[in-house]
Amino acid sequence: MEIYTTIMDLTKRFPKTAIVLGTFDGVHLGHQKIISRAIELAKAMEGTCVVFTFSNHPLSVVAPERCPQRIATPDDKAEVLESLGVDVLLNIQFTHDFARLSPEEFLRQLAENLNPKYVVVGPNYSFGYKSAGTPELLKEAEQRFGFKAEIMEAFDIEGTIVSSTLIRQLITAGKVADAAKILGRPFKLEGQVIKGEQRGRTLGYPTANIAILPDFVVPVDGVYAVKVHTPCNIYTGIANIGTNPTFNGRKRQIEVYLFNYTGDLYDKTIGVEFFEYIRGEKKFSTSEHLVDQIRQDIQVSQEYFCNNCKVM
Repeated sequence: MEIYTTIMDLTKRFPKTAIVLGTFDGVHLGHQKIISRAIELAKAMEGTCVVFTFSNHPLSVVAPERCPQRIATPDDKAEVLESLGVDVLLNIQFTHDFARLSPEEFLRQLAENLNPKYVVVGPNYSFGYKSAGTPELLKEAEQRFGFKAEIMEAFDIEGTIVSSTLIRQLITAGKVADAAKILGRPFKLEGQVIKGEQRGRTLGYPTANIAILPDFVVPVDGVYAVKVHTPCNIYTGIANIGTNPTFNGRKRQIEVYLFNYTGDLYDKTIGVEFFEYIRGEKKFSTSEHLVDQIRQDIQVSQEYFCNNCKVM
């Protein structure tokens, strides 16, 4: 998959394109259905499937107070898109100048630079200044710009419409297993390992501490069965999200204990996939009681992965 970060004339390199437009935060199953349709159209005409999206959420520019927390990093988004079979990713930074483009000017730039034969969007897609562009307007523009617009229907699972908003709600409620069902994969957080209080090491369970990034959605405080992606390998483990109340902690953070791992992860970036909520965060009267609970949490996590070997 080729990645571009600015709009440029790609008509000579890709003379026939099927473009799919959207924010695609999380690239959930609903998004994947829209993207798969564009891939299908591109293959049918021996052309190129192009995903046009943004590296930042448009609301972060036009209405920061309403901007939702992000589900996936740009790298995660790109990885999923490539796995689906997308040929080209246009990952553009949304700016105030971009926000001021009229719907007509936006479509003109698409036509001049990408020469789309098809443009595929979801039912709620909007574009142009003050979101004035609608799927209906896109259909009306077909003849002027020489493409055919396809408006996909909303995607539902058992009657529930799949959306990024729903996924955020599930994650913040700790329902990470339910979120995974509509993401099509486990929810993952990435972060750099930072130096902590090293209490886990003194308790016999050294943890990797990750700072919580404010722009990204984080599960509710508690303990989870997780898989941890390090630079060299993947490990199962448990993660605790919270303030560590047993030791009167105040700063919210993520602590991860990796099963069968020995080494130093400081300053390295790791990814934590959340598979199952185990329990809420608790304050224990003694460190011994905490250690007993950690042993139980480890057993629950190990049993989960043993019983769900397909996710190993």
